[in-house]
Amino acid sequence: MKIRTRNTLLASAMALAPLMMASGGTAWAQEAPTAAEDETATRTPGVITVTARKRSESALDVPVAISAYSGEDLNALNVQTVEELTAITPGMNLNNSIAGSARSDRSQTALIIRGMAPSRGNRTSSTFVNGVPISDGTVTGIFDFDHVEVLKGPQSAYFGRQTFAGAINMVTAQPTDYFTGYVSALGGSRDYLDLRGAVGGPIVPGVLSFRASGRYFTRDGSWKNNAMPGEMLGDQSTRSGSLQLDFTPTDNLSVKLFGMIAHDDDGAGATGVLLPEQANCEIGGNPFFCGQLPDLLPGQPSANTQITPGLQEMFANYSPIMSQDENIDHYGMVRDSNHFSATVEYVTDSGISLTSMTGLNRNSWTVLYPITGVASPYENTFTNDEFAMENTDWPFTIQHRQKDFSQEFRVSSDPDARLRWMAGGSYLWAKGYEGYAQLYFFSGLSSDFSSTSENETWGGFFGLSYDLTDTITIDLDGRYQSDTIMSRDGATDVIGYEKTYNNFLPRISVQYKPNPDLMLYATYSRGVNPGLGIDPLLSVPPEYAADLEAQGVTHGVKPEILDNFEAGFKGSLFNGRLIFAGDVYYDIWSDKITETTLLIPRPNDTPLYVSVFTNQGRVDLKGLELEMTARPTDELTMFLAGAINDSTIKRGSCAFCQTMTGDGDATGNRLPFTSKYSLQGWAEYAVPVPSMGDYSVYGRGEFTYKSGVYASEGNYAKTDDAAVVNFRLGLRSDGLSFEGFVTNAFNNKTYTSVQPNWELANPAQSFATYDTMVVGLPQLRTWGLRVRYDF
Repeated sequence: MKIRTRNTLLASAMALAPLMMASGGTAWAQEAPTAAEDETATRTPGVITVTARKRSESALDVPVAISAYSGEDLNALNVQTVEELTAITPGMNLNNSIAGSARSDRSQTALIIRGMAPSRGNRTSSTFVNGVPISDGTVTGIFDFDHVEVLKGPQSAYFGRQTFAGAINMVTAQPTDYFTGYVSALGGSRDYLDLRGAVGGPIVPGVLSFRASGRYFTRDGSWKNNAMPGEMLGDQSTRSGSLQLDFTPTDNLSVKLFGMIAHDDDGAGATGVLLPEQANCEIGGNPFFCGQLPDLLPGQPSANTQITPGLQEMFANYSPIMSQDENIDHYGMVRDSNHFSATVEYVTDSGISLTSMTGLNRNSWTVLYPITGVASPYENTFTNDEFAMENTDWPFTIQHRQKDFSQEFRVSSDPDARLRWMAGGSYLWAKGYEGYAQLYFFSGLSSDFSSTSENETWGGFFGLSYDLTDTITIDLDGRYQSDTIMSRDGATDVIGYEKTYNNFLPRISVQYKPNPDLMLYATYSRGVNPGLGIDPLLSVPPEYAADLEAQGVTHGVKPEILDNFEAGFKGSLFNGRLIFAGDVYYDIWSDKITETTLLIPRPNDTPLYVSVFTNQGRVDLKGLELEMTARPTDELTMFLAGAINDSTIKRGSCAFCQTMTGDGDATGNRLPFTSKYSLQGWAEYAVPVPSMGDYSVYGRGEFTYKSGVYASEGNYAKTDDAAVVNFRLGLRSDGLSFEGFVTNAFNNKTYTSVQPNWELANPAQSFATYDTMVVGLPQLRTWGLRVRYDF
């Protein structure tokens, strides 16, 4: 991979490590827990403390379905990103193939929890860092985790906007009052390099402490670009750094400040295209794909990634949003992310706490990709100026900028009281800009500032927990939320559409604990997903609005509503050597936003086809989720988790079906892009090596399975099931570890995402029906060595 950025954020954090070890060695030796104590704690199956209800409590005491991973778990699995977390978590999928384009990359991803695939332009779940929302869900620069919580089911009562299907809360490692840290280096096949480090300790003992971290990551792609000899598709690189300060001027007051910066610089995405000649069926008389999708043809994937004079002109003079120094100069993606948060907490002598959380995020990215998806075999006979492409390749650039501000205040009672309560208010403002530039073989260079979206959300929330008896607890939580959604003209910033929606979102739970090691619960909760900042009736010429209204289209796109009914259990046996949790749920998703293609007859002209988003859908979802951690002997630790996530479209449309057959009814089908069955497990066996002091040798196997996903609500075509196996063999002591690994050991090539599309390079393309399928391609077998030193 070509490294295009010279500044390495890692250097500052890594350089501190030897200085801190040298200057603070005595205090570190006296005050820090021994590495052996840490090792014992991390290797024993334990219960993770989570903050799913805005207070610290055992995951086994929370009446919410949670998959919680400790920092040690994530390090052992080498999980660093939301994408990697999704891959190992049953009941989760991720779709990074963007509708209407031929790209699969890290710029935009649709996170899917419990099978709730979002409509285009919306999300059903959100990402948080230390409880602070990230409005667009992009988190690539945070890796120094204390733990990560995957919360399943509606979390609107406590987390607010766009937590309809669930939420991910990433909790970073906290500063300590003793010097500690680590350095880690990984090297592997395809120039895989991952350098990480963190260091922390007191600045003013007992008053001010810090933790700094940095990462440098680069990896070549797994797939040869058959159109450009010597080039790979899927190159990735990230440089990130973070700094956290913990200020405790008194026993009652604490101030936590956290900042992160990250820079991503990727090559052309690992995208494949199934071509029209591979069609294996007819849909409405049109050749397409049915059943399990075929492999790529020989000579694929291919992408013309040559930088031509036309592209150089685009870089120099066609940048609709970004300044010139932020523009891209190669196929792929560049992104800059910044995150800042401040948490202030004051605890009174009576145990009441007052908390303020402030968050700021800025994320900007530019992606250049061949919208055709493949290197074009057709000669360009339409434009012949100095900037024209030789063939009908179609370079396309999208520039996107997102920024947000959030503020939350809350007051909480003593957590040990019989009646526990919490009340607070929150505010979130987010604004996104998007524009594009293209070198189209029909018309040449052009660019446009395409859209600006904005939302403002106010909320008030409360939580009540009351212990009726020593074994029965009732919880009542709720949020009143007001969402204002705006769409602005990209060029003038004038508001074209504005709508406010108000909702009350309750959650009621009953817990029963027959003994300290077992909890049973039942929960009802409601979630809301904000409507879209568009008015379908304003998206067509005024003379056609009445025709759309006659077909059920209304002004605005209302919020989606989810009613969740859930029952579960959590507990432990054999003195904590077996920890388990499970739940069943039934959800009713109403007012689902669906994309519909409608036909409007026009006198003396061809019919007008219009794609609109409307609230015409209802989906019923049901599922079963189980999780277990066991340590049958001191040497053996095992983990197993699985999920069944099923869905049935009770009322809804399928834009793909409408285009292909003229009938868009998807009733009775399953939602696309989501696995019905998923499984994740691992086992580790470790034994001491007496001749090497405190060293032990370990072997570890990991297995992940996810069933195939449909490409549309029509349920015609489906990806194959994906089974990925990893192996690790290592030697570790209290502070030093060496590990050899192979991931995707059996070279699974199952597509990671799928999206129907058109053969865009073909000048004769009519766009009347779909004829290609865009697929995301996985990381192939990778082997390497990892070394880590903890101090």
